[in-house]
Amino acid sequence: MINLLFSVIVPIYKVEKYLERCVESVLNQTCKDFELILVDDGSPDSCPQICDSFASQNPNVKVVHKENGGLVSARQAGIKVASGEYVFNLDGDDALVPNTLERAKSIIEKTNADIISFSYMEYRNGQTKEMVNTVVPVGFYNKEDMEKYVYPHILSDKNMKNLFYFMAGRVIRRTLVTPHQLNISTKICLGEDISCMLPCYIDAQSFYMDDTPVYLYTIRDDSLSTDFNTRQLTQLAEVIKGFYNLNLKKPEDFEEQVARYSCFMCFAILAAAAEGGHFKYLNEIKGLIVDSINNELIKKAEFEQITIKTKISIALMKKEHIKTAFYFLYFVSKIKSILNKG
Repeated sequence: MINLLFSVIVPIYKVEKYLERCVESVLNQTCKDFELILVDDGSPDSCPQICDSFASQNPNVKVVHKENGGLVSARQAGIKVASGEYVFNLDGDDALVPNTLERAKSIIEKTNADIISFSYMEYRNGQTKEMVNTVVPVGFYNKEDMEKYVYPHILSDKNMKNLFYFMAGRVIRRTLVTPHQLNISTKICLGEDISCMLPCYIDAQSFYMDDTPVYLYTIRDDSLSTDFNTRQLTQLAEVIKGFYNLNLKKPEDFEEQVARYSCFMCFAILAAAAEGGHFKYLNEIKGLIVDSINNELIKKAEFEQITIKTKISIALMKKEHIKTAFYFLYFVSKIKSILNKG
């Protein structure tokens, strides 16, 4: 059996418009030391046939067909059949630049890092925009360095900045990520990435930060990630409970980071609801924040350098004035829209 360096895992559901570009971006990598695992998560379109077609023509492509179970279950199905030393997660509507794996291989050969974090490019309507993570400097971090420089930014620092939460675009040693990936509830559909990345960061012995934007993240108007649903707040509470249940030595400022993460996510969800004009959910939103673990965490969260809009919103949320914060965010978004048109 050939020992491969990378297992690229692609969960697939309703992405027929983007799938060929995604798969070809992997097959065209300059580094050929990989297997490509396509996980058809019961996709009702032509994705299953596209997957099988690629597998019939490429011996390093594996296909897993399964009933629809969501992103977590798809990644779990992929990692169960993976054999590479490192796992690279790639979403089915995204793509990689041609030297992504070559870049990762070079870093691994020099550092043997457990986790490599890359930057990415947003792709929308044919235009790209580089999104570079500068929270920690580029370079290699051993365990001691991680505890000092990386851990303070895993969930949220005092400036509301963090390491990228995404699983996609991270290169992680398979023996490290597998138990944590398999430990995530398949019911989670918000916070599933950080639910795996948090224990991976804590468990890792080394880390490499690379600001090279190698991942092409497609912004889709029809993406599920752009939808608003009050279930997001319920999910958030479950994710945070999962943080507390981790059987790992947690960072010294873990409690503070969880509080800031909770506050940041509630603010982000509230802002999305307000900007989308989801007034009919307002009472439910208030109840789901005030009557959950998030309420006390919001009150504990302390930030330093954040925008005036964010500062006002959080001040209102701390006093449980959720509806007022909602209307404030709604009017700010409308004013911004008018100014942009002008």
